[in-house]
Amino acid sequence: MVHDPDNATNQPKNTKDGEAKPIKYIRHYPTFKRDDGGDTSAEGTSTEPRVAQLYLSKANRFGAGNHSYVYRAPLTLPEPLSAHSPTGQVTVAAKLSYARCTAHNLLRNEARVYNSFPKNIQEEYCGYNIVPQCRFPVPAAPIVPKFFGYYLPVDGRGNVLDNHHDKCSEREPCSVSWPSPILLMEECGNPVEPSQFTLEQRTECFSLILRLHYLEIVQGSFYVRNIMMQPGPLTVPPEKRSSDTPSFRIIDFGRGESWDWYAKDTRKNGRYNSPETLRSDFMASIGDELARARNELLIEDFGF
Repeated sequence: MVHDPDNATNQPKNTKDGEAKPIKYIRHYPTFKRDDGGDTSAEGTSTEPRVAQLYLSKANRFGAGNHSYVYRAPLTLPEPLSAHSPTGQVTVAAKLSYARCTAHNLLRNEARVYNSFPKNIQEEYCGYNIVPQCRFPVPAAPIVPKFFGYYLPVDGRGNVLDNHHDKCSEREPCSVSWPSPILLMEECGNPVEPSQFTLEQRTECFSLILRLHYLEIVQGSFYVRNIMMQPGPLTVPPEKRSSDTPSFRIIDFGRGESWDWYAKDTRKNGRYNSPETLRSDFMASIGDELARARNELLIEDFGF
């Protein structure tokens, strides 16, 4: 249930007796065995829906991009989950789309990309990675924020609203009155400033996009504003973290693509290129993104 007194979700007529009503949302990604009545032995035996409470406020907006707003939002977890905090809540980043059809499409695609990520690139590890093109080992850190799900609104009749226009372009978008989906993820700090970093820190940021490319995933809009930094390491309590040992993440996958579905989507859009041409085009996009990453992160070619 989403508590949204400021109507950040763009809901129509969402009041009762002058007060905003909680709005029902349902998880679209990721999916679990229990969703279709499958084996629940590893997750408990209850078949009752697990209902969390998300609290949105426009006063807690802390980010805005080309297609979405981002809010810092308290979340009350469903039983039997709990949080070790004074309020019993956790704080998440909630991403909502603008009232444009293309903004909805980009948020929808971002959720698809997040859902395709292997869990290991969202988890903390100890030690170092050897990443080709980097001169020295880099911390074995996550690449992207933890993904807590993509949720679709449910109207008063129980219909799940997955609205989108497939043929609109970003140059000519439609204004829409659709309620926004919600993408929940880990909050990861502030955009990086490479000019203030050491070579080791810039190299660590550069290693993240390299590791993403090894998974045959393209971020699609690589700028320094889409790399977040927060005090680290996150394996120690918050009071022991420091900006001298930062933790980095790549964000914003609205234009992201994975080779796993790139060829299928290309043909769906009416382009019937040979497998070799499709592969060549995809690898070219990786090369272009790598060049942009070097430029954005002030990485010299001769150093790697």
